[in-house]
Amino acid sequence: MDLRSYINSFSRYERKKIREALAQAHEVSEVTVRSWANGNRKHPCTLCAIEITERFTKHQVTRFDLRPDVFGSRAD
Repeated sequence: MDLRSYINSFSRYERKKIREALAQAHEVSEVTVRSWANGNRKHPCTLCAIEITERFTKHQVTRFDLRPDVFGSRAD
């Protein structure tokens, strides 16, 4: 599941809270997380950043979903 789908799986009210909590975990702004989810900016490819997002989403969003250009697809 990609980050956008994960965030959109919550109610409209909860989405902002999810983005804010993920932003706090990464020490970035909520706008930055929104940019990652919308595809305007790529999620950081550092292992630390990837692991933060994987843990935050309880592995519903994986490194392969976040950065297939770096980690490849699941089929690889």
